[in-house]
Amino acid sequence: MNRLSGRRSLLAAFVAGTLAIAAGCAQSEQAAKPEGGASPAPAGGAPAKSLKVGLVTPGKITDGGWCQSANDGLERIKTELGAETVPAVENPAPAELAATARNLAQGGANLVFFHGAEYDKPIAAVAKDFPGTTFVVVGGREVSANVVPIQFAEREAGYIAGMVAAGMSKTHKIAAVGGTKIAIIESSFDAFKAGAKAADPNCDVKIVFTGSFEDQGKAKQQTQALIESGVDVVMHNANEAGKGVAQAVEESKSALFIGANSDQSDLATKRNLGSFIIDSVAAYAAVAKAVKDGTAAGKPFKGGIAAKAVYFKFNDKFDGTVPDAVRAKVSEAEAAITAGTVTP
Repeated sequence: MNRLSGRRSLLAAFVAGTLAIAAGCAQSEQAAKPEGGASPAPAGGAPAKSLKVGLVTPGKITDGGWCQSANDGLERIKTELGAETVPAVENPAPAELAATARNLAQGGANLVFFHGAEYDKPIAAVAKDFPGTTFVVVGGREVSANVVPIQFAEREAGYIAGMVAAGMSKTHKIAAVGGTKIAIIESSFDAFKAGAKAADPNCDVKIVFTGSFEDQGKAKQQTQALIESGVDVVMHNANEAGKGVAQAVEESKSALFIGANSDQSDLATKRNLGSFIIDSVAAYAAVAKAVKDGTAAGKPFKGGIAAKAVYFKFNDKFDGTVPDAVRAKVSEAEAAITAGTVTP
């Protein structure tokens, strides 16, 4: 699949979709007034004269996957929309999250992205005090005039990855390794299992969580244990810790690796089947454009396989062969999901 065309399709799908937002009325007397030169987020559908954009991630923006894709999205907003951007706040402690959000809004940010569903309810509570700032939670479910979630179809991505893993397994044993256990990753892993069973009903699917998005050593150890138990294809969704999964696969005799969220073909390259892609970059640009134009209504921005917002990208540098039958099953499943005849 052409990644550039996928991004353009996603941008068109998001922007052409809904909608006239009110990211807020005038700042209340109780809410702290923002400092800096950015105009408030658009009220009543009016465009914002300028954007000052903040970002909060659950891990390092150099993780080569989930968090890095968020920062790439921030850079695209800066380049394409001329926005002022604030350096990302990486992995704030839960007790510091509300203060972090308040500091960004008080510092003049009129658009702030929170790159994880775990930020959903805490940010919805803070957003009430800053109606002039639009808060975007990736994977969130809370919606209001100035809280706009981006809802990727994570189950669709997981389902396709499961089909690939099961189709390539010789032992009929595969695994998914997560970092911190959060609902959206559990959901994607559940779909990973469903996709694997659709491809191979006899496939044994193991799901493990390390408890950390950053501990590469623990992720490596757990992956080694899985491989020793007979698992020969491992997918991760563990952010920075996913590098430990890749190391364990690379050091094994024959196990294979599947990357997460971004093109991770640089990890365990010769053993790397590909990655499930969550196109955060295009989604960030689409939402920022809508906020600037005053058309980002208080409704979720959604994207799945049909909008090319999520998809599986095979690794061209894989030192092996993906059978045509496996690729065909993936294409058939994508078509069925798009048509609505399969719901992961």
